Amino acid sequence: MISSIVLQPAGEPEGYEAQLATLGLKHKHFDRILRMSEQSRREGTTKDDAKNAPGSQDYFTRVRELRHALRTELGWHPYDPLQAPLVVNEDKTVGIGVLLGDHRTGLSGSPHPRSKRPAGVTKERAVARNQNLQLPFEEPEFVEPDGSQPDADDYALMETWYLLTHRHEARETGVVTVRSELSLPDRVGPGGRVDSYQRRILLPAIEFPSVKDYAVETTGDIVVSVEER
Repeated sequence: MISSIVLQPAGEPEGYEAQLATLGLKHKHFDRILRMSEQSRREGTTKDDAKNAPGSQDYFTRVRELRHALRTELGWHPYDPLQAPLVVNEDKTVGIGVLLGDHRTGLSGSPHPRSKRPAGVTKERAVARNQNLQLPFEEPEFVEPDGSQPDADDYALMETWYLLTHRHEARETGVVTVRSELSLPDRVGPGGRVDSYQRRILLPAIEFPSVKDYAVETTGDIVVSVEER
């Protein structure tokens, strides 16, 4: 595993463990996910891959490790409405997906972070359900590969949270800082981007050594820095 430094949430008391506990979660789950995704970004691609491969590898690892950790340790289960991957608790009251945020991610105060890309119809409907769980949630029709259709009513009371992350690589030093939060969105703003949250649980930032130094030590190749997926 890559060596790293853990930085406490800026401007926030160390209350994230207690806040996560209200959802039946622990910080260790998310800490490991972010470490594994950074490692996959560095080790899972080569100089022959497409330039967006590191970001894509990072995304796939975040999804996989989030679902694996909560499935094996807490008994949660994967759920894929219109292939928008979530992991859901046993009561089907809490679902979690992954989302990229802007430079405000992991920082307290306003404005809230915005998603880096438009939410899309599935996330927009999830946000609408978060706004008012008393309203029926009309799940887009989706047929599983075996021909079956999931029962949307089973997830009618589910809040959809997102592990929001922002990765910054310092231009001069190459040191990487990953900030994150587990947040419950309540609005999709201009451009279709999530930009407001009912609750935000700010998680400690993780600082990783320089990408170039790591690449030279482990592979001899230069890792090209690209935008995340």
